Amino acid sequence: MRPFHLLLGIISLFFSVVIVAQTDEPVDPFANNLTDTKTTYLNQVSLQSYYQANTLNRNNLFNPGLTKFPNYQHMSVVDWQLTSQWQSNYQVITRAIAQYDQSNLAEDSRASMLEGAIKWHSDDYRWQWQLGRIHTQWSTGFNWHLMNVLSPFRNRPYIDIDDPNQQKGWDMFTVKYQHNNWFYQLVAADYVTENDRHKLQYVARFGYQGEHDFSLLIHKLPAQDINFAASYNKVLTDHITVRMQWSQSSLREQDTHVLIESINDKHYQKFLAGIGYSFASGHDLRLEYLNTEHGFREDEWNHITQQSTVSSTQITNMQGSNNDYAYLGAALSSLGRGQLRRNYLYLSYTSPLSSQLWQYRQSIQLNMDDDSQLHRLAILKSWNNSLTSRLQVEAFNGCTQCEYGLTPNKHNIRIVLNWAF
Repeated sequence: MRPFHLLLGIISLFFSVVIVAQTDEPVDPFANNLTDTKTTYLNQVSLQSYYQANTLNRNNLFNPGLTKFPNYQHMSVVDWQLTSQWQSNYQVITRAIAQYDQSNLAEDSRASMLEGAIKWHSDDYRWQWQLGRIHTQWSTGFNWHLMNVLSPFRNRPYIDIDDPNQQKGWDMFTVKYQHNNWFYQLVAADYVTENDRHKLQYVARFGYQGEHDFSLLIHKLPAQDINFAASYNKVLTDHITVRMQWSQSSLREQDTHVLIESINDKHYQKFLAGIGYSFASGHDLRLEYLNTEHGFREDEWNHITQQSTVSSTQITNMQGSNNDYAYLGAALSSLGRGQLRRNYLYLSYTSPLSSQLWQYRQSIQLNMDDDSQLHRLAILKSWNNSLTSRLQVEAFNGCTQCEYGLTPNKHNIRIVLNWAF
């Protein structure tokens, strides 16, 4: 791993020097900025395709050869978006995808509706309501999004930013009232229970948007205690932005009934604080700290690693019981359920766009409890008004009992093409 990380460091220094700032910064073609339009009909089709090569982590405490992971992945998505508006007050949005996935282990194709809703607003925009499948974005965190509380929680861009399922909406009805800088919103959304029964989850949200941005959110799931979340954002200067978020949930992200024998906590909190600095030249730095009680404490993690070691040894020696297989299966699943530990740091750097529309991005996610790290480097290029590309490298660094040392991949490289027409 050390020579590989040395290479990453050399690459990062090289592009930090080569990609220089421009006085007249062009429009960022990689930003997902919404633009106002006066047309009553807007249709857009885009194609995204990527290929990823993986270097597998074959010495894994949670996976002693039980589960196979792909050494390459390919995904292609056709994304169709339609927006129509009539009588000035009504709007219909539709977004559907056709997706094809292939690896050395399997291939699959499917189609799904990400969004499909009707929207209405009063002439003065004070009243608004929406009905249908809607993708909400209430959080403003740089890397973690505590305000996106609707279940199931799909928004995990720090895991895979190209996963289209993270952009799938929830079937809901929402009404919002805006008065000056204050807003009040009620949401009733579909919730599917463990036995596939459909029930409703509710959200009450209000806040203030102005010199100080503040919002408070109350979330109620069937047969669960009330959950809360709050956010505060402040633009300190022309260059500095501060963001803070807090949430409290009665459900733990990690499924612990197999991994841990006893659980005493009834509520689990998260807190993040972030600061962003944008230079006049276009360079951008972001720093964010996350503390989460959903992750495992030191004593819990010691128990998990010790039991995983026992189960892994038993299975390797052909003496494993059903409990050993079940335990390692639960441990492996925990990697995709959220943070494994409690304290994390995120640091990112983005270069300005060059005159040829090149851009460099680099980030690190650090598990402060075990010092394991996820490094992500990306080089982006806009070729014309329709075609953009991204070359991305991810490297996971950590001990055999650390979070990023337990991932299925040691490192991977991905090339992504986006074509809008």
